[in-house]
Amino acid sequence: MTQFSVGALPSAEVTLIAICQENMKVPVLDGFEIREEMAGKGSLTWFRSRPPHAHILLVGLGQQAKLTPETIRIAAGKAGREAAKAKVSEVAVDFSFLTDCFRSQLSKEDAAAAWVEGWLLGTYRFDKYKSKEAELPVRQVAILDDPPGMEQAVKFGEIRARGTMLARDLGNEPPNALRPAMLAERVREHFQSTAVEVTVLSGDGLVKENLNGLIAVGKGSSNPPALIEMRYSTDPTLPLIALVGKGITFDTGGISLKSGRNLSDMRIDMGGSAAVIGAMDILANSGIQANVIALVAAAENMPDGGAMLPGEVITYANGISVQVGNTDAEGRLVLADALIRAGQLGAKQIVDIATLTGACVSALGNSRAGVWGTDGLPDKLKRLGEHNGEKVWEMPLEEEYEELLKSSYADICNITGVPYAGATTAALFLRRFVDPSIAWAHVDMAGPMDSSKTKGYLVEGASGYGARLLADFVAEQSRS
Repeated sequence: MTQFSVGALPSAEVTLIAICQENMKVPVLDGFEIREEMAGKGSLTWFRSRPPHAHILLVGLGQQAKLTPETIRIAAGKAGREAAKAKVSEVAVDFSFLTDCFRSQLSKEDAAAAWVEGWLLGTYRFDKYKSKEAELPVRQVAILDDPPGMEQAVKFGEIRARGTMLARDLGNEPPNALRPAMLAERVREHFQSTAVEVTVLSGDGLVKENLNGLIAVGKGSSNPPALIEMRYSTDPTLPLIALVGKGITFDTGGISLKSGRNLSDMRIDMGGSAAVIGAMDILANSGIQANVIALVAAAENMPDGGAMLPGEVITYANGISVQVGNTDAEGRLVLADALIRAGQLGAKQIVDIATLTGACVSALGNSRAGVWGTDGLPDKLKRLGEHNGEKVWEMPLEEEYEELLKSSYADICNITGVPYAGATTAALFLRRFVDPSIAWAHVDMAGPMDSSKTKGYLVEGASGYGARLLADFVAEQSRS
């Protein structure tokens, strides 16, 4: 992975110069024509030199008024791949020509953190199972500007990128390498030298705690389910925040088998769990003062002779009974257990995140997640997402749709009998398992769980969506 530093790098083969359209004067390029399109958002322009002089790669950021950390992340991801393609090993990044732009929009420290984040995420590769060795990324990148706090900003960007890449790694693992117990062991190993305490409930432990939804969903697989708990508490006096992630390590649909399309992306049906694991990694490595617990409900949804059947009734620890109308609506069944447990553990705020419904993808596409919730949490998540690039859009908890969840022989059903409002009724279902005294938000990340192509700082495959969003939420709430 690329290493970052602050200060001069005399051996740099390439100097990257970022410019915006309102400030295209680059003294080192005097005598060259800098056209407006070269400063356009996403533009990359090479100026070749002879050794020992470094080549120059001009990186366009577009209009000053629209300059955001996300603009810089996207540009850095593209520039990182371009430098790797050119087979250079050392790069210097010069922001000095953007001083006026940064003064009005964001600090150089924020710009540097966003650049590091975007570069690392844009050059990310998951090639662990390929026999042919991939091209090495750029070995060293130096940020030339050195105002106070720049080294800390670079470290912050690295931490955020690493947490997101951890989430991507988990999402990209093939299902035979990430059964529920394997996921639990990966979590144990990853956090063993950190301030995160890991507890795993499985087998009789699930029965003892009445985690009946998780047991029901997992009973069709020869790989048993587990509830993974991660606690990071530097200040136990702070109100406890719970992050809850859906951890379906593979989803066949169960007895309500999915159609015959390519189902390989169902390995990322644990994208919500990857997000909360990545968020905990960011929080622990940042040393943020917080009191947070993350719960991952992990299971395989498989069909066999002992699998959960349509029509079964599950009774949860809070007394609510659920008719299983469709075994392919299993995510909400395991999340219900984790939401109840979060309340039992004393959480004052809960955010759950899941690749829950295709209906949300139909409504919002693949660039935003949907968010539902109470006590202003959706608005807070939306504001944070606009800043960090993990965007959400608030959706309504439409009370009249509660009727659609009615069951003829249980308290509620896990699906409705109508072809609309599937994402909202799923959120209403989950709300039944959150005590009304607890502030709660539900994020449906089925759309942005992966990227079908490489662009900006996204790379084809699992996106790692949610890790930065959740970490930022915990950090902000803990500070306030």
